[in-house]
Amino acid sequence: MVNTELVQVKIDPQTKNDVTNLYESLGLDLPTAIRIFFKKSIAVGGLPFELRNDTKSERWNIYKEARNTIQANNVPEMSLDEINAEISALRAGK
Repeated sequence: MVNTELVQVKIDPQTKNDVTNLYESLGLDLPTAIRIFFKKSIAVGGLPFELRNDTKSERWNIYKEARNTIQANNVPEMSLDEINAEISALRAGK
């Protein structure tokens, strides 16, 4: 068995219910969806989605620079097959 660590997050009940229903409609439970988010973050070297900010703060500029560096270095995106393999591996480990 793989050694694991507990991660706890506090979130309002409505958000938890909404996201649980969303992921279940995709065939995922919440812990699996969170693990996929973490793995994708590692794979892309940051958040696995684009942030939007109407103000041009220093933080936003740092994010954009990091995002451009990641894209310039051809960091691969996970394919659907890789995502499905990750889900299968996680389910097999339960």
